[in-house]
Amino acid sequence: MAIFAGLLIGVGGTVYLRVGGPVGATMFAFGLLSVVMCGAQLFTGKSGFLPYKEWPKLVLMILLNAVGCLIAAFVARYVSNDNVATNLAGILNARSAASWHSLLVTSAGTGMIMTLAVYGARKKHYLPLLFGVPVFILCGLPHCVADAYYYALAAIQGNWEWWILPAWGWAILGNYIGCNLPRWFMGELFEAN
Repeated sequence: MAIFAGLLIGVGGTVYLRVGGPVGATMFAFGLLSVVMCGAQLFTGKSGFLPYKEWPKLVLMILLNAVGCLIAAFVARYVSNDNVATNLAGILNARSAASWHSLLVTSAGTGMIMTLAVYGARKKHYLPLLFGVPVFILCGLPHCVADAYYYALAAIQGNWEWWILPAWGWAILGNYIGCNLPRWFMGELFEAN
């Protein structure tokens, strides 16, 4: 189910790259909506909810999410258009130009948004799932699984560069921190739901 989650996020990433802008960002939400609907295992969907001692599950989960992203990237090379190349270049340029602390802080924002979206779904409020994804995309905040898809697509197209691995690492750490912010701030209120 972790590979499936990566594949679903890759589908969302593909539509975003093809369409772009607010419409593409909103359509990307299909990935997260599908992950929650199917009970797939997404790193940013679980990081804020699993007990801390179960962190090894998250390591395996992010690696399997990346495998699903790689599968989606292989499929996406058959549906590429000019928008895909332009939008992918924009994302890669933004990530490569960002400092490690910028990636860490902005990724924390994505993690918080993702946990609140899933938290809402657990309480039968589904609009945060629909709006959370466009919010972090339109703000330019990194999502480690979506970035795994973008990096895999870049690699398939022959655009692999050295900075990708550390940038992805900072996004993973930042997403994890952000995913836990609601739990830390809400305390018992969060744990009760």
